[in-house]
Amino acid sequence: MLVVYLAIIKNINNMTKTEIKKAINKAVYQYAESLGYQMSDDNDGSYVTFTKGGYSSPDESIDYSRSNHDVCVLNWASDEIKADAEKIDAFALEQVLKYKA
Repeated sequence: MLVVYLAIIKNINNMTKTEIKKAINKAVYQYAESLGYQMSDDNDGSYVTFTKGGYSSPDESIDYSRSNHDVCVLNWASDEIKADAEKIDAFALEQVLKYKA
């Protein structure tokens, strides 16, 4: 197990900042998908939007910042959306800390 951990650390140390950001974002996208969200990209390079099937309004969406690795939801979003946003935000923070170790 220690050998695997050291190999991961060595790989992280050899990554550029851009590669690290891409790895964090990819992990967050996969995590959001595991919660049942679909990702839509507005192609401006800064945010992606996570929505669940049956999406009908922006109130039911979660915006994710690719550069800051945090999420944003409307104040009047449902409790379920807010709870999922907190989960995604916590996961993103976990990924950021993993790559800064």
